[in-house]
Amino acid sequence: MGSRNPTARVTGLFLAGLLLGCSAGPRPFSVAPPVWTDDDRRPFQPRPEPSFVPLYWDGADQILFRPLARAFLLEEARDAVNVNALDEVPDSSWFTNRIGRRQMSAEEVARGACTRPSPEEDRPWKVAGAKLDGDNPGFQITTAAGINYLLKFDTPDQWERASSGDVVGSRLYHAAGFTVPCNRVVYFHSEELELPATEVKGPEGKPLTRKRIEEMLSKLPREKDGTVRAMASQFLPGKLLGPWYYSDRRGGDPNDVIEHQDRRELRGSRLLGAWINHHDARAQNTMAMWIEDGGGKGHVEHGLLDWGDTLGGLWWSDSFSRRVGYTYYIDFGAMGADFITFGAVTRPWEDATYGPAGQIFGYFDDAKFEPEDWHVGNPNPAFSAMQEADGAWMARIISRFDDAAVSAVVKEARLSSPIARSELERILKGRRDRILRRYLLRLSSLGQPTMEGQLLCLEDRAESVGLGAAPVPFARLWFSSTTAEELRVVRRGPGQLCIALPDLGAQQRVVDVSTGRRGQFPLRVYVLGGEAPRVVGLERPEGDLPPTG
Repeated sequence: MGSRNPTARVTGLFLAGLLLGCSAGPRPFSVAPPVWTDDDRRPFQPRPEPSFVPLYWDGADQILFRPLARAFLLEEARDAVNVNALDEVPDSSWFTNRIGRRQMSAEEVARGACTRPSPEEDRPWKVAGAKLDGDNPGFQITTAAGINYLLKFDTPDQWERASSGDVVGSRLYHAAGFTVPCNRVVYFHSEELELPATEVKGPEGKPLTRKRIEEMLSKLPREKDGTVRAMASQFLPGKLLGPWYYSDRRGGDPNDVIEHQDRRELRGSRLLGAWINHHDARAQNTMAMWIEDGGGKGHVEHGLLDWGDTLGGLWWSDSFSRRVGYTYYIDFGAMGADFITFGAVTRPWEDATYGPAGQIFGYFDDAKFEPEDWHVGNPNPAFSAMQEADGAWMARIISRFDDAAVSAVVKEARLSSPIARSELERILKGRRDRILRRYLLRLSSLGQPTMEGQLLCLEDRAESVGLGAAPVPFARLWFSSTTAEELRVVRRGPGQLCIALPDLGAQQRVVDVSTGRRGQFPLRVYVLGGEAPRVVGLERPEGDLPPTG
């Protein structure tokens, strides 16, 4: 007879289903090779309409309108969509695997996206247009070889900081995998600039004449040889389509099928922003480019721009400058806490001071930097959607930037003060290390699997960057969700753990490999047996649980 208790029946069915699911064993991965290229560059027509984001609209949208519009949707956190079987992000029009997948020398990291000689070696320069937005003065130039650059200048109160931020930011983001312009520090004499034959209009409709340029440059510091320091940003290739958003999708682009906030590379870029305090990471500092493929068709590439706000930029208010990176520009949560406690809560920025380099880097430091608590200026949907797995993925990439690479990148900023150079290196290395301690030690830091016959080897990024060797590594070969065999783990070298697997036959099996670090979860490796066993999938579970059916 069936149970007369409906609750008992439901509970019984649930338990039966659970047991049946467990008896089925772990879910298999596809035996196809992992996807390393996202086919989102398929030519199409017509070209999408250009977009424009007003200066303050994105902030108002993210602070007020978007939260109100989505307040009753009851959205739940979800995993990033564009992740392959090895827990990595394939190449696409948004991202290209570089330092995370292959070794890059310090010189290659420091070179960034630059493939041509410096514009300093390509004179004369002709003024070709005005800088259309932003706080710092500047204008567009064309070099003797016909290459277009945007010339930007530092503010006198923090001379050399904004240009350094643009150089450092572009190098780090490029090596990490993003499309960025080639940004270089250059020096020039104002009299070397050539005006075009036709009048160039400024953003206010006023003609950009030599007199106006001289007035602009007269307020800037000069070097001992009379030259002026500037940052030259080479234009990205293609026809500009305007900014893209960190949320939703772009209308008119049939290749744009993933909600931007669900892209792991955009989520993970939150940690790159935290590293250099890129609080201005928003739509206005992005650019979509139309690349022509012939026959009237083309595709869209997605780039990032402008790191001039980074490395401790100061605002009009000292109290506001201190809060950058700790709260949103308009932070209702912080306001509420202050209201409830009558301002009695001690904030980490209240006793911040300038470092040994003085005002140039403002309050940019590593001592009180907490990566998990870092705030962009305006809420960023992709940053807000970042999950632990997305942060761990970016941390593995950031771990590839060794001290030599950081030093080489800072050298490209051409800072005149030795103290400023050493301080910037120290702070960047310190903030990098804090990111790694937070995001490399929770989910598994193991990766880069290789198979040599029956020998499975993995790299431990945490050990490779100096966070300590795996104390008690161990592995389990699962035959079902309730049956496992303990396997011996051996050290093959610094940061290298290897496991000799038994004959798996032609079946797909799950091997959990743990470092033995307290609080760090295992790496789940899916291995397909046979004559040449190979890894077909990786998972980083947020818990030490057996695989389920």
